[in-house]
Amino acid sequence: MFTHAQHIFFVGIKGVAMANLARMMVQMGKRVSGSDVDAPFITDEVIENNSVDVIHSFESEDLPDDVDLVVYAASHGGKSNAQVVEAENRNVQVLHQSELLGQMMSMFDTSIAVAGCHGKTTTSSLLSYALIKLSPGISYMVGAPSFNGHAGGDYNGTQYFIVEADEYGIDPPDNITPKFHLLHPDYAIITNIDHDHPDVYPTIEDTKKAFHIFMNQVLQKNIIMPQLILCADDTNIRELSKELPKDSYSTYGFSSKADVHITNVKTTDESMTISISSKLFELKDRQLQVDLFGEKNASNTAAVLTMLFHLGFSFEKIGEAMCGFTGAKRRFEYIGKSKKIVLFDDYAHHPEEIVATIEASRSRFPKKRVIVLFQPHTYSRTEQL
Repeated sequence: MFTHAQHIFFVGIKGVAMANLARMMVQMGKRVSGSDVDAPFITDEVIENNSVDVIHSFESEDLPDDVDLVVYAASHGGKSNAQVVEAENRNVQVLHQSELLGQMMSMFDTSIAVAGCHGKTTTSSLLSYALIKLSPGISYMVGAPSFNGHAGGDYNGTQYFIVEADEYGIDPPDNITPKFHLLHPDYAIITNIDHDHPDVYPTIEDTKKAFHIFMNQVLQKNIIMPQLILCADDTNIRELSKELPKDSYSTYGFSSKADVHITNVKTTDESMTISISSKLFELKDRQLQVDLFGEKNASNTAAVLTMLFHLGFSFEKIGEAMCGFTGAKRRFEYIGKSKKIVLFDDYAHHPEEIVATIEASRSRFPKKRVIVLFQPHTYSRTEQL
């Protein structure tokens, strides 16, 4: 277990998940250091603010002598990285970042994973943001360096732990086991299932199989109330849900069959008002105002609303807790304005995500011209466009 470690070393510490985990380990009283390239990265502020020493080398001889746990990810050679190999040669404990997350989950009263091929960072950030206001004992780890002034990873008590659950492989091509298969949360939100990561999932059927296994892992906890929060608008999720016990999940979305039904969405330049109806929670066209935009974000908001309902919070309290959330870093993030030009930055790299970002732009600025600058992200993904 990582709890016995005194000095934890992260190989590739500038990765978003790695930097957020490193911060949490510092908060738990661990000595933390790591290695990465000597180049600017979006997590530099996270690392610097937590006084983490970074070695700009992956050479085996630069692994500190007193390290007793090494954490690695798929980047920089994965388990074949010279420092990871050196740690194993010294009989130092080695964990993949998802193994560390899986071990951490056992520390908390309630653990919630947010999975899905798109939207999981915004959804997990919104859930964390709301629970920060609703509960004093929340910890979380999302896939962004920050959101609304909050760090992307935070250890602040053991009542709730929210984790963004990544479906990508542990260490492709050598190990394509999905990372979220190493997690065993009490509850899970699943936003959608799409064909992404072709280097890990050759077909959509492979992706669906991975999510089906994950769903069943969650249900192994045998908690009485529904453990899965599923998007009713996603064809692949609907297909998989037919194989699940009906009382094991609740649904949300624009579908009239959803347990939490989005009946209407109205958008202004400043906010979005979502109308919600639910027989399950005795709601009729109740309105929720958020500082997000686009139908996908209306759906993400409904996912968080459904999860918080099941945790026992009222509609009024949830609405107040969501107020002011503007999104995670690089998720339709406002950069600035010059004359008539408004600039946003978004991490969208999959066709569905790009469409969602354009739709959010058009819904917020219906009379403006939308110009998109696209930066390809990995050869395998771009080849599939």
